[in-house]
Amino acid sequence: MTEAPTIRPFAVGDEAAIARIMAASLEVDRLPGFKASEIDRSLVRIAADPRRTVVAVADGEVVGYCAPFLDDLSVHPAHRRHGHGARLVTAAQRLEQERGRPLTLYVPSHLPGSLAFAERLGFRYHSSLWQFILPASTDVQAPVFGSDVAIWVVDPREIADIEGWVAFLLASFDGHPSPMGWTEDGMRRLHAAPGFDGSGVLVVAPASARSVALGAATAVIPAPKDLVAFARVESYPEGDAFGGEIGLIGVVPAWRRRGLGRELLRWGVGELRDRGVGEIELTVEAANDGATELYRAHGFESTVEWPHWTLEP
Repeated sequence: MTEAPTIRPFAVGDEAAIARIMAASLEVDRLPGFKASEIDRSLVRIAADPRRTVVAVADGEVVGYCAPFLDDLSVHPAHRRHGHGARLVTAAQRLEQERGRPLTLYVPSHLPGSLAFAERLGFRYHSSLWQFILPASTDVQAPVFGSDVAIWVVDPREIADIEGWVAFLLASFDGHPSPMGWTEDGMRRLHAAPGFDGSGVLVVAPASARSVALGAATAVIPAPKDLVAFARVESYPEGDAFGGEIGLIGVVPAWRRRGLGRELLRWGVGELRDRGVGEIELTVEAANDGATELYRAHGFESTVEWPHWTLEP
């Protein structure tokens, strides 16, 4: 007897099915800017905060998922046009309403079916993300941090004050066009995930915390409440080479417009180049003029636009 399709929260064990859906969607939809190497990293983030993802099940098989914090909804190509997408949207919108946020998803502009689906459900275009690429041949100046700050390379898993760490991260993105949704529980899960890489984080504090040389390590790290900026990079195997991205750069409001973002960008490029990365990627809101100007000034080139559509309550 055929079971009625259902929607349920993500559960441990769903990773393999979601990986198959991602791989099949990439092959069929030819999504610009996305690569198979990103699947494992996306799964780490989904598993780290399972309450923020819902899955569609048909005859006992996971055939689709929606992870609003990744702006991602996908149904396996073999199971489309059966209402799974609409049911996922309803469940995901409920998740976002509980967080006081509208549901926002990436809608590929080159897929007429995706555009029609979004419009039919009431989504409207909201904003775009840009993918920027720094060519391997482009040199970037080494960072020079001012005497008013001190820097530390840290593994966030070694920071005991998770509450303070999350508060600092949120403060560093205050006013960002896309609000971040970090939580203490989610951060703990992320840090405990088998595939989490904690090796690429630089934090900045006022010089009064301690003065250290660039790249120096120390066991004495300031408390999160004393931090003023950070950057995170990631590198990963990509065929016979290494890929890499500058994942995050954040500065608390009181310390902006002092050049910290510029020096953190330069640090990220240098760190990834030291790891053997050629082309370096990053993602930025198209509306963030200050950031896009900074990246272009350092040789980054915009390559892909990812339109995001919002469904208001």
